[in-house]
Amino acid sequence: MRLTRVDVHNDKDLAKKVKELYRLAFPKEERVAWPLLWYNTKRKDIALTAYLDEELFCGFTVSVTMDGLCYILFLAVAESQRGKGYGSQILQNLQESYEALGLNVEVLDPTASNYLQRKRRFAFYEKNGFYDTGYHVWEVGGKFRVLSTRKDLPMEQVKQVFRKLTLGFLKARTD
Repeated sequence: MRLTRVDVHNDKDLAKKVKELYRLAFPKEERVAWPLLWYNTKRKDIALTAYLDEELFCGFTVSVTMDGLCYILFLAVAESQRGKGYGSQILQNLQESYEALGLNVEVLDPTASNYLQRKRRFAFYEKNGFYDTGYHVWEVGGKFRVLSTRKDLPMEQVKQVFRKLTLGFLKARTD
């Protein structure tokens, strides 16, 4: 398995696959409107990247980069490719290019209807070298836990990512 990164903006067929996976993989309340996401990912510091194993579409990421940190906003693996190691491979691919990775995951709330899914997702990221920073952020879709491959990720850096993402209009609400 050798993944290749592809800028989705350069391939209309791939863009359709990414858009469909985005719609299927994330709840409506956690998604940004596709036209807004598409437009923003044309910025130099925000990437919409597909991952291919030869010609096979495996998944995608949307990420913001700043000062050696790649903050993953969305990561999804094609449903037919889940459980084959592609998610871990995508993360490894990113770790080879950046000093640190960061991302948000749903809070581990035992009363949540998808609690087991949240636990599996959290365990997946721990297995792939992520640490619980102890930080929370409030964003579209609710309250999320911040994970990072750096144990000592400064909360100020997370706030800077959100300021950059929203051009300074919105700040990450934290606790």
